[in-house]
This record gives sequence, C-alpha cells and structure tokens, in this order.
Amino acid sequence: MRAISVKNLSKTFKIYARPSDRLKEFFFRKPLHSNFAALQGISFEVLRGKTVGLIGQNGSGKSTLLKILGGLMQPTTGTVEINGCVSSLIELGTGFHPEFSGRANVYMNASLRGMPREEVDRRFPEILEFSGLEGFIDRPLKTYSTGMWVRLAFSAAISVDPEILLIDEALAVGDALFQHKCLQRLRQLQEQGRTIFFVSHDMAAVKTFCEEAMLLDQGQLAACGKPDEVCALYISLLAQRASQDRIVFRTVEGARARFDPSIYSQTMVGYGNFDVEISHVELLSARGETVQAVVSGDIGRIRIHLVAHRPVADPVVGVLIRDRMGNDIYGTNTFYENIKMGDWPAGRIMEVEYTLKFDLAQGDYFISVAAHGGRDHLGLCYHWIDVALVMKVLPPASHFAGHVRLPTKIAFREAPVAKIGRM
Repeated sequence: MRAISVKNLSKTFKIYARPSDRLKEFFFRKPLHSNFAALQGISFEVLRGKTVGLIGQNGSGKSTLLKILGGLMQPTTGTVEINGCVSSLIELGTGFHPEFSGRANVYMNASLRGMPREEVDRRFPEILEFSGLEGFIDRPLKTYSTGMWVRLAFSAAISVDPEILLIDEALAVGDALFQHKCLQRLRQLQEQGRTIFFVSHDMAAVKTFCEEAMLLDQGQLAACGKPDEVCALYISLLAQRASQDRIVFRTVEGARARFDPSIYSQTMVGYGNFDVEISHVELLSARGETVQAVVSGDIGRIRIHLVAHRPVADPVVGVLIRDRMGNDIYGTNTFYENIKMGDWPAGRIMEVEYTLKFDLAQGDYFISVAAHGGRDHLGLCYHWIDVALVMKVLPPASHFAGHVRLPTKIAFREAPVAKIGRM
C-alpha cells in the first residue's frame, strides 16, 4: 500500500525586489515579481513501511518538498496523497514560545499536533526522559541553549508515534549521545513498520539508514533507486559542477554522454574528463595471482592500470573500499600517502599498486578507484569508477566483531590492593 503518492508536483515562489512591490502589484495590477520554480513536475510513490532518503544540494527543493508533504505549504500545481498520521521533524522548535517553560511548550506543541491532554500526561515522563532536560523543564525556554531547545523539540515531535515520519536534517541535533538515542528511536519506528521520509546531507546516514533514495537537483527529481547508487550519482554531479570542466559519463558500451541519471543504474561505470583513463583494475594475492576473494587478515594487492591521453601534472590515484551497504570502510590515495607521481606526458601507460592487509570482516566489498588532480576528485576529476571490483572476504582464522580488526595487544597482571575502587 502507498503511504505517499505525489503526482506532477510543482511549487513556484514569487520573488519581489522590494517589499512594497507586493502592494503596488496588488493595487495597480501590474506584475512586479519574478518567478522561482522550487519544484518542477515531481512524481513519486513511497510504499508503507519504507525508509526513503532524499538528497541534493542546498536550494534543490528538499525542504520545500517536505513542507508540502507535511501540510505546511500548498503546491502550485499537482497532487499529494498521504495515507496515515504524519509527524514532521521540520524546522524543529517552530511554534515554541521563549517565555513559556519547557513543560508548557511540550503541552502546547502536542495540542497543535492533535494529541489530547490526557495522552500528553501519559507520555510526558517518556518525553522528559528522552530529552534529558529534567533539571530545566520548568525554566523558561529563553534560558535554554540552542542544543537544549532542539532536543526538547525533537523529543516532543517523536512522541506522537506517527505512521509517517518526515525528517529534515533533524539527526544533526544535540550531542553524540542524544544523536545515538535519536537513531535508536528511529530504528524502533522502522521495526514497527513506520514509513520514514528522511532528508540529509550525510551520505553515510542515508546509505545505512534508508532502503531507497531520491536525488533532487534544481527542483527536478534526478534519480530514484538504491541508496549507494543514488549517493554515488550525487557525488559525481558535485564533481561535475566543482570542476567546471568537461566531465562526461561513460557507459558499458564505451559511449560518452552528458549527465543522464536514467542510465546510471544500468550502464554507468565511470565519469571524468578522461585526461587520464583507468583501463583495468585487478585484485591480486600476495603471490601476484589474480583472485576474486581474500581471506580476512591476508595480504593482497589492488593494481590499477592507467593511460594518459593528455599531459597531466602530478596526478593522484586512489582506492576506496565500501561494504555491501555502500558505507565507506577505508580509502586513501597517493596524495594522502605523500607519493609524488611526477608529470605524465600524453601516451604514458602506468600501473599503480596498493598492497593492503585485508583485516576486514567476512562479506562482500566493493572497490572504487579514481585518478584526479589534488587531494580529492571533486576539484579535477580525470576518471572515477564507482564499482571497479567486487571482492569477497572469507572468514578469518580467529573471530572478531565489527567491520575491521585493529592491531591489538592484551596484557594482564595482578593489581595492587590500593588501586582497587569504584569506577
């Protein structure tokens, strides 16, 4: 069943050079504004129980879309169908009154969300415990720090127990402990089958937390699909704009094309200006044999073959290892390792080889490779391949928890009695 259905949604704002132009336009019936299209013909569906991430640059229309979904703003054209009770974590603290106490603001905010006072009475201890503001709850809100303000607002908003939750960068609030509590609460909502629509600039959070992702670009829906693929497309788009160069996208068939999100999930394997091209990538054992799998803890090599089509000065070559969820596990490049590659003339063919001890947990990993100028590929990208290799890591001889094994030494001895005490 669909929780959210959006069809041909557009939102256009009128921009006035001066506030007085609004009155002049009204009285004299003469247009004195320009139009800004924040959203242009957006259509999508979100199934019940799914967690969907929404990403895009500032000004792409993400917050406008969430406000329309939350009923805080009306679209210019198009339709929105919401099936279920909605709670919005958008502009946390909006509607709170600085002269009222934290307690009074919680009750006022809950009433605005349609929660009966008896229900607020029942939930208030939970809200207070979650916020961690027991010692401040009866003080005026104007005495709160910004972090305390948004912690109270988040705690009040999350208490509604919604069927559909809209989140706009709300996980950036509070300290590390409070953020951890927020994520735990959202995980509980996921397990309960709630629908979550999640906006963030944190790619790791989107890839880890969301089942699907959408990319908004200049008010248009540029891509939908798996979070790791959509995030990779977003990064490539940033590289294209940051470089202000002839960034193109290469398909499996070898054709070069301009930015076209519709081909990404099926055919795109790389992008860049191809002054330096990565022609081949190999995973090798310590003995130099081509392999598809390594045993956890073994030494292996990633060999990158490159060819320079134009002269380049001191290119940088890097690798990035991601887990099957698309989370970055480890990455480095010749710039970070203080290795100078020198100047390459056109026609030079090179090999760059990384020797690594793969102290990784058992599972499947994806290896991305890149050639670029400077410390990262966002400035001057020659060639980026998002999934150059798929590597399987086989079980280790001795067990460990987590993604990676860290070098560990364990020592024990009998402690003097004087040092024994409470933590």
